[in-house]
Amino acid sequence: MDWNDLEKHFSAARLGRYRSARGGDEARAAADYAFNLKLAEAMMPVLNILEIALRNGIHARLSARYERQDWWAVWENNPVFRWQNKEIAGAITKLSRRHEPQTADKVIAELTFGFWSSLFNTQFQDVLWKDLRLVFARCPKPLRQRHNVSAALNQIRDLRNRIFHHEPLLWLKPPLPEHHAAGVKVISWIDPELADWLAELDRLKSVWVEGQKS
Repeated sequence: MDWNDLEKHFSAARLGRYRSARGGDEARAAADYAFNLKLAEAMMPVLNILEIALRNGIHARLSARYERQDWWAVWENNPVFRWQNKEIAGAITKLSRRHEPQTADKVIAELTFGFWSSLFNTQFQDVLWKDLRLVFARCPKPLRQRHNVSAALNQIRDLRNRIFHHEPLLWLKPPLPEHHAAGVKVISWIDPELADWLAELDRLKSVWVEGQKS
């Protein structure tokens, strides 16, 4: 497919960033665009494992704390959780529209990564951190502080959003492998064996190295 066809389907504005980076060389720009797709694909295992393990870990801790699976019901009318309550209501509405059961498993699966990462924000230091720190049972104690976990999750959330909005990954600062390493680190804080299992599926490093050769 030639450059004009790519521009027709993907827009001149989107591809223009790649062409500018290659000094107008359209062949190399097209190769970069394809490489970016491979990088996004290669990031999926770490994003998948981290998000699902994180939300299930949080769900387990909050279910234990409040002694109910629908722990979010305890937050109703609590102004501290105003934004979170709005997100939960939206998730339940979506399930209702799809005529799906509003079980705890369904609700937590519907909530976004932004919701889960928000539970580590500053305002929840005295409200949730004592319980949620246990999600990261294998995090070294000197590092197991709310602000460290929050920073790591926000970094991953920003990367996740960039990937899901099909943005360039080639020119990130710090470079993509460092963002990837942050995700693996958080997974190892949850369970090192889970990080080992990820390693068998993870292709990001090899895809990155191969792309640097072109």
